[in-house]
Amino acid sequence: MAKKRIKKQPPPPPGAPLWMTTFADIALLLLCFLVLILSFSTLDEPSFLKVTGSIQRAFGIQTITPAHHVPRAEKIIATVFETVPFDVRKPVQQLFRELEDAGLVTIEDGEAGEVLVRIRDSVAFDLGRAEIKGDFKRLLDQLGPILVESSASMMVGGHTDNVPIRPGAPFSSNWELSSARAVGVVEYLTSRYDIPRDRISAVAYADGQPVAANDTAAGRAANRRVEFRIRPGADVRAFEGFRELLELEGDR
Repeated sequence: MAKKRIKKQPPPPPGAPLWMTTFADIALLLLCFLVLILSFSTLDEPSFLKVTGSIQRAFGIQTITPAHHVPRAEKIIATVFETVPFDVRKPVQQLFRELEDAGLVTIEDGEAGEVLVRIRDSVAFDLGRAEIKGDFKRLLDQLGPILVESSASMMVGGHTDNVPIRPGAPFSSNWELSSARAVGVVEYLTSRYDIPRDRISAVAYADGQPVAANDTAAGRAANRRVEFRIRPGADVRAFEGFRELLELEGDR
């Protein structure tokens, strides 16, 4: 019996088979994917967002950017708010603005947020008298709510010039006149507004604290005055930044 002749196969082409190239690509992609998953386990949030953005851009995923960027919630809601003492200067200055422009009132800043208001006696009283004028009562009716709402304390000081009281006048001395004026202002405010007694006081200075020389008529007129020393309440505070917003609203 004749031997069956086996057909000789041609030698394979040089290089790796074609299927091996495709298999190697798939294996390499799987390896990269596994490494990426492993890195996610220790990746912080900013890096994670950066990586996912790179992947989206690599795969051509379209993203829509909002017109207005909204910050993260933890950056909007704060757990601690910075506060500052309530500022009483602005409402007080608005109240006396016209008189300040006319040179009848001066407003100065003191220590610890204190506001010093000097009022010419001609605004509040007749010469040598202690009865409060009607126009000044209307100013006090606006000042009272400011003191109540801000829990501010106020000291009312009565001042005179050095001219002696003439005989037969309602008051025997400048001490008595300055005291009656300061007490009259305090009694008017406390009779109409719920201001605690420990937050308001009256002091008589007579001619003991002049702001000008008493040798001229203008100087004596400047010394005849009523002073309000207003100090904001320590228990009333405003949010930092919110006060600036209120000031902007008030300037509109």
